[in-house]
Amino acid sequence: MKTLLFYDSVVVLNRDTHRDLHLKPQDNLRFAASTNCVPLALVEFGDVAREYPIVFARLPGGLVPVALLGLRDAENLYLNDEGKWDARYVPAFVRRYPFVAVQDNTAPDKLLVCMDEQFPGFNKEEGERLFDENGAETPFLKNALAFVQGYQNEAQRTAEFCREVEQLGLLNEMSAMAELKDGRKFRLDGLWVIDEAKLQSLSAAAAVDLFRRGWMGLVYAQLLSLGHLRVLLDRTAQRSGEAPAAPADDAAVAAAESGSVH
Repeated sequence: MKTLLFYDSVVVLNRDTHRDLHLKPQDNLRFAASTNCVPLALVEFGDVAREYPIVFARLPGGLVPVALLGLRDAENLYLNDEGKWDARYVPAFVRRYPFVAVQDNTAPDKLLVCMDEQFPGFNKEEGERLFDENGAETPFLKNALAFVQGYQNEAQRTAEFCREVEQLGLLNEMSAMAELKDGRKFRLDGLWVIDEAKLQSLSAAAAVDLFRRGWMGLVYAQLLSLGHLRVLLDRTAQRSGEAPAAPADDAAVAAAESGSVH
């Protein structure tokens, strides 16, 4: 999984180089069409769990919670033919585009504000200016960067949560497989989920610690979100013009929680 996903050409935002740049909002989110999962911040779990499966993926920087958007590589089942997002909640990773905060290779504790210069909304005539004539950030850019900073602030807490559930031994590797009526099969490997049996076997002290840190609710949000694997199966079938060979049922969802779906 590519860390920055649909960011194609990331450059540092510069008040001199980009002084005349405008951003014209786009009426679609096609840039995310080939993305089958996006990273999440903990603050999003409540909203995301209502519409998407939440699983964990291993990236070079460690374990990361992600919203699963499709069962096949390079397919986003929440994006329709017009490029509109087909869900009430759009993950923050998508909404912050085309801006992003990136770690400075020369100073690990420093973050650089960057942008994807390939974003088609960037131009020098239409839309919102990023900087004024004096090179100062416009209110539009300040709001956009505040959103990016807020997302980044959540990253540390999210990483801490991931380390904790891993250290407690709560994770199982999940293998998800879907089969359509015509026999085509789609398999997802390399993803992890919280195992409810392992959760229930925690010591009282560890369980209380999760609760006091506000993390027990997030754990159960992840578990409950796996019911949306059925939604992905149905969307895969609809996208392919087929019906599922065997619709996912409660047993299949239970299998997902224990580590595999067939």
